Amino acid sequence: MSIERFPWLNEVISSYKDISFPSAAIIEGESGLAKKQLANYFAQKLLCSDILAPCGECNSCNYFSAGSHPDYCFIGHNSCSSVLNTYSKAKPEALISKKIEGIRALNEFIAMTHSVSERRVVVVFDAHLMNINAQNALLKTLEELPQNKHIFIVSNQRKYFLPTIYSRSSLISIKNPSTSDLNQWILDQGYIDFSILNFAPDSTPLEIEKLINSDMAGQHMDISQNLNSFCLGEITTPDLIKFYKEINIPFEEKINSIILFLKTCLGINQDFYKSHPSITSIQNIELDLRKASDLIEELVDYKHLLHKVPSLNEQIGLNNFFYKIKILFS
Repeated sequence: MSIERFPWLNEVISSYKDISFPSAAIIEGESGLAKKQLANYFAQKLLCSDILAPCGECNSCNYFSAGSHPDYCFIGHNSCSSVLNTYSKAKPEALISKKIEGIRALNEFIAMTHSVSERRVVVVFDAHLMNINAQNALLKTLEELPQNKHIFIVSNQRKYFLPTIYSRSSLISIKNPSTSDLNQWILDQGYIDFSILNFAPDSTPLEIEKLINSDMAGQHMDISQNLNSFCLGEITTPDLIKFYKEINIPFEEKINSIILFLKTCLGINQDFYKSHPSITSIQNIELDLRKASDLIEELVDYKHLLHKVPSLNEQIGLNNFFYKIKILFS
């Protein structure tokens, strides 16, 4: 996939035209901003043997494209490069970015001598899931990082890591595209029937693309319109519960949709977002900031509880939250 498909990355890419990269860099920003693609682009650039890196034609680039470059490895929330299994006696399921065993194997890899390229590069995907032990293990390597060794740390959360990790890394912060740029990108991808008005105000490009390609964009609009009608008193609680029961998505995603709606309402009400044509229920009211925030937090806690008690009754849960939403908007 060409990096040119993500024009909001152009400024960052142009800042690193040469190969004078820092030894460690944190790439952070919201989900759906092509941070993974950027990290892999930089990795290939560092490993390429051509001055116009990445050339896409040298042996190093061919190895990288085939997923078999001996001087590159990655680790993520549910997988890693197969080479890391040779550096650890831990079970394969432990070799992930959020666990110390995975980071220790990665540290062993980065310490080895490079073979095909003049550099050795590792990427930690989903680094925002790292626990404190994994962060400390990574910090030890950052403190003693050998010459021509590079680590890219990719995170969906900003300011997540230990201060000492930030102090030993360069920060590459990816910003969301502007409204006009995002609308243009949607058109450039051939999605002529869609615009940002079909999605939540803070949606990112790849999240929007995922919704469109999975035929979920229309469903998002239906959910917003039904929740909005409920808050206006146009439909009843049983009507809304019936609508949610008929949606073919997991219960956790249903809770996520309610959280997203409330966050959008709160953002519009506080002038953080522009008004949205599908959300008119807040035009003549001023939401109680504390109560709205408490309800969002309660929904988040409930979503986490679903992982521990998956047998929770869906209708009872929805009825409870819809009752509280009705009070909030009354």
